[in-house]
Amino acid sequence: MVSPRWMNSLFSNIEMKTSLSLGRKIAHASSESEEFLMALQEDSPRGKNPRKWKYFSEGRLCRGLGEIEIIDDSPEKTIILVNRFCSGPLDAGIIASTWEMATGKRHKFRWSESKDVLMVELTEDEVDIPSPQEMKKNWNATDETTENSSIFHWDDIRELESGGWEIDGERKIMIHRDLILRFEEFTLAQIVSLRDSREEDYMWKDVVGKRAMWWTAVADSCRQLFSDSEKHVMISEAKDWTNSSIRNLSLQGLGRLSNPRLNSENGELNSDIIGCFHPAISGGILLGCWERSTGVKGRIKISSEGGVVTVNIAPKRTSVAISR
Repeated sequence: MVSPRWMNSLFSNIEMKTSLSLGRKIAHASSESEEFLMALQEDSPRGKNPRKWKYFSEGRLCRGLGEIEIIDDSPEKTIILVNRFCSGPLDAGIIASTWEMATGKRHKFRWSESKDVLMVELTEDEVDIPSPQEMKKNWNATDETTENSSIFHWDDIRELESGGWEIDGERKIMIHRDLILRFEEFTLAQIVSLRDSREEDYMWKDVVGKRAMWWTAVADSCRQLFSDSEKHVMISEAKDWTNSSIRNLSLQGLGRLSNPRLNSENGELNSDIIGCFHPAISGGILLGCWERSTGVKGRIKISSEGGVVTVNIAPKRTSVAISR
């Protein structure tokens, strides 16, 4: 669960760090993910009238997505508008996959954006593309629940008159991990090098090559976004890290620290991460939190053994002592 602004900034930062244009990769990952998730539902869209698609409007509202409107449906093309879209490529992929499911036919698609409206143009395609398969995580950890219902202040959630909902005055949307995993796979082959990514500060156990580069680009983007947010992180003892992880990870569905251990001399942190959405995303945010709380640059190591994601964050310079 993230704000559209944060998500779009993340995509932009990844593009800058990998020196790649990734809009089409995001769109196709979104399209495949949406098709896979719709196939798991009992009531998928059928026909060309969205008003007859059972639970469609309710589902988009719950996910924080905008309303759609078909403005042209001819034999040559179909044009669909998305009001208050969250991301051009992401929304375009969702719309394309939904229309394919509803019509039972494959389509090529392209999109154009204005300030508040996205226009998706679809043309029928005779290509035979197999249905997407389930994506597996690239780390060894069980998905424990973090009981988000106990940490949410439901009074802070407000439904918007224009559709969607917000928390603390910021619009939120739901993003499935399946989408991130597909985006990762679609991007790997193109990565050659990284720039401005502090590569030496990210260590991923048993993750190597292009995947390690991708994780580093994502993690450093998340660290940078947290740093830019200027959020306060006050840590005086180990248990404070649990509370900080709830505020900065759990409320976004990204996991939570469990059994944190803190070195009082240099601030070194060791902990498990339960319910980890993705090690690169959760790890990057945690490094940003640690650097904000200590005021020094850190180095992070993440591993997943025995079904548990573990994190170690320590000062980049071994001689650093933290005063509290």
